Amino acid sequence: MSNKPKLADTQELELDWGGREQRSPSPSGDVATADAALLAEVPVGEPGKGPPGDPRYMSHELRMQLAGMFEAPELRMRQMRELAEILIGWESKNRYEVCDPTGRPAVYVGETGSGWGSALVRNFWPFYKARLECMTLGGTVALAIERPWSFLFSRANVEAWDGRPLATIQQRFTFFGRRFDVVTPGGAVIATVEGPLFRPWTFRILQRGVEVAVVRKRWSGLLQETFTDADTFTLEFKPDCADARLRQMVLAVALLVDLTYFDNRSRKSSFGAGFDIFDFWK
Repeated sequence: MSNKPKLADTQELELDWGGREQRSPSPSGDVATADAALLAEVPVGEPGKGPPGDPRYMSHELRMQLAGMFEAPELRMRQMRELAEILIGWESKNRYEVCDPTGRPAVYVGETGSGWGSALVRNFWPFYKARLECMTLGGTVALAIERPWSFLFSRANVEAWDGRPLATIQQRFTFFGRRFDVVTPGGAVIATVEGPLFRPWTFRILQRGVEVAVVRKRWSGLLQETFTDADTFTLEFKPDCADARLRQMVLAVALLVDLTYFDNRSRKSSFGAGFDIFDFWK
């Protein structure tokens, strides 16, 4: 019997990412009025209610801060590096700034762990595990991505703002190109990520064969590309990519792609995410 994860049906985001609680319709039958009433009832957010990552159960402040992520046609993700890494190659914590097309920050992404102990682990321990937290300007954690150490295939566990599992991004074996599956906590594949063979800086997010988003690594300039692994990505959302939870997963995909294929720690370690033909392209 095959162990391949089952493919979710056309209602995968609604059915498999957590059961939405039943709501009674408003007396007038107006769905918009009912939704407005629901939002008014949860002004500070209700952890544990609704599907994980559903913005309708977030606080008003969190929804407003993430508006760019939920609505913008494109996001820019820029990695920030410290002087020590540029000069001597000392690996610092991963940090990113994610902005909408106008340059307005959507979230800041920072790697957890501080002090010399964490710094030594990041630079010398081959079984290194990374945890990234996406935070709003107000300091609220909106999303968390944990990449445990793995011998061959990279994986990221994604948590929603209230700490509940949102999905897992799992690297799959392929002879040509690169592939990840986005898997719900229930085991259904809701999206696939494909890196074309001759476009090593491009990663397409597909649902049932239809492209809904694209993650692209951009050229950061000769000095930065040569002496650091600070990368710049664009996250392009197609009109069909309207589900806020799926958009959060696209950001998580971009972060895992950077950690797996473009981070020095993955390239230096013989354990990392496994060797493939694209090691010659880095």
